[in-house]
Amino acid sequence: MKLVIDSNRVMAGLIKDSATRMVILNEEFEFYAPEFLLTEIEKYKEYLMKKAHQTEKEFEITLSVLMERIEFVPEKDLLDHIDKAEEIMKEIDPKDFPFIAVGLNSGIKGIWSEDKDFDKQSNLKRYSTKDLYDTLLPK
Repeated sequence: MKLVIDSNRVMAGLIKDSATRMVILNEEFEFYAPEFLLTEIEKYKEYLMKKAHQTEKEFEITLSVLMERIEFVPEKDLLDHIDKAEEIMKEIDPKDFPFIAVGLNSGIKGIWSEDKDFDKQSNLKRYSTKDLYDTLLPK
């Protein structure tokens, strides 16, 4: 299943070995994100390391493993979709338009996020961690 991954899920996966990290590492999912997510992680690196109780080296290893599971879409590839994505998100949460743009660019129909604001638009179906985790459990 191809999904756009929200920043909050990546950061949660960096902080704690949990269901979030298990979902990120599961090969049933292909994750896509705007390239700026890397800048966001760098911006909050010290905070994330502290929350994770990790040394810089431990954090970098975790980060490297998780980043291998995400395809980052360069901003230049999103240019044709920015106006539409901004229009979709302008009344909801304007800062989240890059995630919509990734979906529009890649033909992806879902986003993994705990942010319920994504439920207020109809371009990407929002999946929670529980939704995705439950798909991995034996039936």
